[in-house]
Amino acid sequence: IGTLGITTVSFTYFLAIETIDTGLAIVMWYFFPVIVVLISWIVFKKRPSRNIVISLFFSLTGIIITTGQVKGGSNSAIALVMISSFLFAFYLLAVTRTLAKVNLLTGVTFINIGAAIGYWLICATLPFGLSVDFPSNQSSWIYISTFALFGTVAPFMFSYAGLKRVGPSMLSVITTIEPVLAILMGVIFLNEAVTITRVIGATFVIGALIALSILESRDEAALEHQ
Repeated sequence: IGTLGITTVSFTYFLAIETIDTGLAIVMWYFFPVIVVLISWIVFKKRPSRNIVISLFFSLTGIIITTGQVKGGSNSAIALVMISSFLFAFYLLAVTRTLAKVNLLTGVTFINIGAAIGYWLICATLPFGLSVDFPSNQSSWIYISTFALFGTVAPFMFSYAGLKRVGPSMLSVITTIEPVLAILMGVIFLNEAVTITRVIGATFVIGALIALSILESRDEAALEHQ
């Protein structure tokens, strides 16, 4: 799952954004929640609740607004983004079934090992004319190790823990807040500009997630009192 999921998803996405506008890539890649909901419904017979469908619609609307004016890209890059999105949807569903059979730490460990093996295979084969530049000093390795721990391992552990509790459909909707957080980090740490469209888009996404949380909590409370 790590090799076929994390490696292929991230690798195809990184290849795409070299020749495609990032805004377009974000909009297209975040089509994956729709895929997750549809597959869960068609294959696993888990019909999405009205709350999830409505929240997903407003979240995706917010993402489109947030990314602003979308520029074009090559057909091959667009295809790579869509492949990445579809692969991530299937990966998320596969992880859901896997984590149901193993404990959290074991699942995270083996999935990350699989992802590492996948990238070592890419380094060994160097497809698409790629080259590898390894760090030449100790400080660079420390930075890479820190980013790997706090930027990959820890987030995966938290997301898998959430996945076991709320399921793939709910998690896929919640993850739509990621572009909003990325923009916020850019404003705070990179002095990027705050625009009206970004504020409106972020409001759509955050509002949809808050509404989803409140509505789902009410539904659970109603079921408990029945």
